[in-house]
Amino acid sequence: MITKFLLHGGMLKYKDARNDSFFKAVTEDLSDGDKVLFIGFARRDESDRNEVYERDKKLILAQTDKNIEVVNATYDNLIQQAKEAKAIFVTGGKTPELVEDIWKYPDFFDVIKGKTMAGSSAGACLFSTHYFYSEEEGVLEGLQILPIRLMVHYGNPEYNSTAEYLKLLEVYPNDLELVTLQECEWTVHELET
Repeated sequence: MITKFLLHGGMLKYKDARNDSFFKAVTEDLSDGDKVLFIGFARRDESDRNEVYERDKKLILAQTDKNIEVVNATYDNLIQQAKEAKAIFVTGGKTPELVEDIWKYPDFFDVIKGKTMAGSSAGACLFSTHYFYSEEEGVLEGLQILPIRLMVHYGNPEYNSTAEYLKLLEVYPNDLELVTLQECEWTVHELET
């Protein structure tokens, strides 16, 4: 069974054709009646999370003519919601908190098999083995699903995502692919699960 991971470098709010193509890819394997689960746990403020859900739901639905539903994940029903979804989209925010939250759901790893998994910024880092977070915190561990080292927002000094800080990530296991994603840039990784 193949699980597809769409990893996005961040800044989905920008008007950019690459963002449109990312959301189109999220829905390309879906059929009428399918669900996309939006996970916004990286946004700690609930009103901010709901605002981003509404924004991203519109962006997802704008890139398909299929009759699909975008569901906002809840902590209480995450596993059931993930089982019912054909695709799962994880938005950006605070990566360490997101990783910590998802580790609380050991069944998550089984229920995502065979699905389209999409993540932007923190959502992309979630699936990596190692990711660069900040100047203060350096390199941290993701869920270790994909054998990659990841830097999102690459080239943006505001996020310390520059070549200077990439050196911190380069020292981690060299057998892991090093992936840098600029804002609005995205890539696909497939994993046999």
